[in-house]
Amino acid sequence: MAVPTHALVDDLIRLFGSRRVLADPAALTAYAIDAGIYKISPRAVVLIESDADVDRILAYGRDRRIPLTARSGGTNLTGSAIGEGIVVDFSRLRRLREVNARERWARVEPGMVYAELNRDLAPSKLKFAPDPSSGEMCKLGGMLANNSAGPRSLKYGAVKDNVLSLDVRLWNGTRLVAKPYRVGSPECNELFLRVPAVHGLYELIRAHREAILSRRLAVSKNSSGYNLFALAEGLDRGVLDLPRLFIGSEGTLGLITEATLRLTPLPEATATALFFFASLSEVTKAVAALRPFAPSALELIDGHTLDLIGRARFGIPGGTKAVLLVEFDEPPAAERMAEADAACRGLTQTAPAALAADPERQAALWAVRKAIYPTLYRYDAKRHPVNFVDDVVVPSDRLAELIAYLETLFDAQGIKVAIYGHIGDGNAHINPLLDLTDPVDFDRMASLSREIHRTVIERFGGSLCGEHGDGRVRAEFLRALYGPELYELFIQTKALFDPERLLNPGVKLSDTPFTERVDIERLSKPCATCGKCNSVCPVYDVLREESNSSRGWFHVLTAPDYSYENSARVVEACINCKSCVEVCPAGIDVSRHALARRAEHPNAAAGWIARALLRPAVFEPALKVLAVTQPFWDRPLPRRIIETVTRPFFARLAPTARLPRELRLPRLATRTLRERHARLTEESGQRGSVAYFHGCSANYFNDGVGDAVINLLARRGMGPVLPRQRCSGTPIQTYGQTKPLMEAARFNLDALEPFDTVVTGCASCTMMLKDYPSLFNGGEQVRARALAGKVRHITEILAEGSEQQETRDAETVVTYHSSCHLRAAGVSKEPRDVLKCLPGMRYVEMADADRCAGGAGTFLVKNYDLSQQIFERKRRGIAASGAGVVATSCPACMIRLRAGLGDDVRVAHVAQLADEAERARPAPRIDST
Repeated sequence: MAVPTHALVDDLIRLFGSRRVLADPAALTAYAIDAGIYKISPRAVVLIESDADVDRILAYGRDRRIPLTARSGGTNLTGSAIGEGIVVDFSRLRRLREVNARERWARVEPGMVYAELNRDLAPSKLKFAPDPSSGEMCKLGGMLANNSAGPRSLKYGAVKDNVLSLDVRLWNGTRLVAKPYRVGSPECNELFLRVPAVHGLYELIRAHREAILSRRLAVSKNSSGYNLFALAEGLDRGVLDLPRLFIGSEGTLGLITEATLRLTPLPEATATALFFFASLSEVTKAVAALRPFAPSALELIDGHTLDLIGRARFGIPGGTKAVLLVEFDEPPAAERMAEADAACRGLTQTAPAALAADPERQAALWAVRKAIYPTLYRYDAKRHPVNFVDDVVVPSDRLAELIAYLETLFDAQGIKVAIYGHIGDGNAHINPLLDLTDPVDFDRMASLSREIHRTVIERFGGSLCGEHGDGRVRAEFLRALYGPELYELFIQTKALFDPERLLNPGVKLSDTPFTERVDIERLSKPCATCGKCNSVCPVYDVLREESNSSRGWFHVLTAPDYSYENSARVVEACINCKSCVEVCPAGIDVSRHALARRAEHPNAAAGWIARALLRPAVFEPALKVLAVTQPFWDRPLPRRIIETVTRPFFARLAPTARLPRELRLPRLATRTLRERHARLTEESGQRGSVAYFHGCSANYFNDGVGDAVINLLARRGMGPVLPRQRCSGTPIQTYGQTKPLMEAARFNLDALEPFDTVVTGCASCTMMLKDYPSLFNGGEQVRARALAGKVRHITEILAEGSEQQETRDAETVVTYHSSCHLRAAGVSKEPRDVLKCLPGMRYVEMADADRCAGGAGTFLVKNYDLSQQIFERKRRGIAASGAGVVATSCPACMIRLRAGLGDDVRVAHVAQLADEAERARPAPRIDST
């Protein structure tokens, strides 16, 4: 009898604790999806943190006969990271356990993000070579499950070619070290006795060797079915190659807790060429001509895709039917590229190849490939790319033929489609644009899937997938691909290792039509569910679970059955850093959805503060009292008392909110910026075309930022006016207070309208002023747009005409923390350019410069402990940079940085450093003769 859900959750909490078991509506909504097209709600989610946790969840699932679905990044395109029972999330099992640089291997846990793994390996000048395009967010567990590859698999192979061994837990709790075993060795014989499933597999392969090898596909890349082919070939050499069985098995045969990876040296240099061909047949000839030069990547993009992404954007001639992107990393890479170019000159090209050896120019050439997915999601409001025939493989010399067939097929139905892929491996990615809410398009999807997969099998002798896995979307076609005899061997393999069918049922082996459980409602939304937003979400970076992630939040907040009562923790969790919108293919700002939901339930305590903030006559005298007395109350004992006394009030802001006694507070100004520069204020009669919108921090904190901005503007003949102003509204909006937000925005709109230029020094103010058009309609929106166009951060002005200094011998090293809100306002390069021009300073780019530091306005107070955890990544980046000065462009970020760094490193605004540099310059000499 099935265990009732409430009893199941109680059981799991007893086993793992309440913080690692998720079963509330928000969590179940977030974990019901991955990057595929399906929706399946689990009964509960368990967050794995150790190998022992895996043993416990397997025992529980086995005893209660509850299915288990392994999940790490949830970036799978086929629905294999979702399931009806318990989702086992490995995201917190994410350590790099050991690296042996001399022998070139590493032991890694499955929850580690691929990109972070290679960043950690970079100091050893090594990398894990498979490079899926989802590398910034996919995790090792999913890469192992799918046998991931990527553009450079042409040279380096897929995951299966780069794994030495796996640590696997079988359904019955047995620990299996899956590595190549010499058949007949004492070690292998002992394994057969200890793990009967492995011995059964050995006998199965041996008995059906000829049948297995006769069905091996004549393609260079294949992840469909179980890889019994490699096992049969291994036995011919006297080796039982167990890693090949589990890699690509999509969590259906065992749960992987560790992988020992083969590492590859980083290339000394690379070179990239972009060829423009007049026909697909010329591409085939080009591939044959290029192979002798050992390219590391051969990427094809067809003409339909070029039309979708916009040829003019990338300088692609109109007559081009396909482009070929080629990378070389064998030394000397630049010479190989030149020779390859010469070898292709006899082919019909619409323009000379674009060649690049420097990193910046190479990145520009790769931009055409990277632009495909984002463009597809913004191309049509209703029709989105749908992944259902996304990963077919044919013999590489027939890929151009396949693409010609596909173009004809989709043209006949009037369907826009992007076709691109790894031509060196014969691997094509096919993304038709469909509106699945339209029954006609839904039926088209079903018929196209069957037509294309049948053609790939029968006409081309190809595979259903090369690197994305079978999952649910291709499972029904496996029998047709391999025939009934081999399919039966797959079923027997599954029965050996998972006789109760508890591990990811419905994935890989299933007769269920792929059209069942398609999430039409979600697919009507702009979100790609790709998980790119999770890769930059600071909350997810710490908590590593989907209901505390940008992707999860979006789908909870936009769910048809959304209610604040069931989702309040999600509504309040987003810190409004805006990082998600920068990387989202569809340009979704998840924080905007969270803020809209908060506005439906505004925080009353925040309302009191907002109303006071908008009444300077009341607010400023109180703040001055605090400023004058700060030397007395900002000490350990009084701060301890203050923290205790203020807890009830802060609890009204959030259950986690407090004013920690250990938090380093900014110095309050006994005289505001407006008082110190009274002659520049609008009320004193100052007039001009340039306004300085100083915001709250520069006015009320004694941090020197406002003074530096005024000095810098004055030296440039832009003597500013300090106009009447109110808070820009960012902190007010954060707590859902719409009425005071609109009051402040309208006041500022009126006050700033007369000026030609509005200069800011605060990142949040910059972003908010530029975002005013989203608050208004009609004539007010027109005025708000005009204001947004006049707003300039001080670094934008400083960067104009600045020249980089020769600073290699400078003693002071400066790095830059990039404020999230300033990036959201479109300002990223300028602050760095300013720092590179400062005399006496050597600029270094820190790791994770663009990651949130955890300040996020008042978040430092709203959830101090989580803010501290978010800051840890930033602290490591600063320490690794060796910088003695950390510059930023936002006063709020300065508070967070100083609170986390103490006095070890100087924290300063870019404007302060620029002002100091200008004041230190010798006055120009005047020739008296």
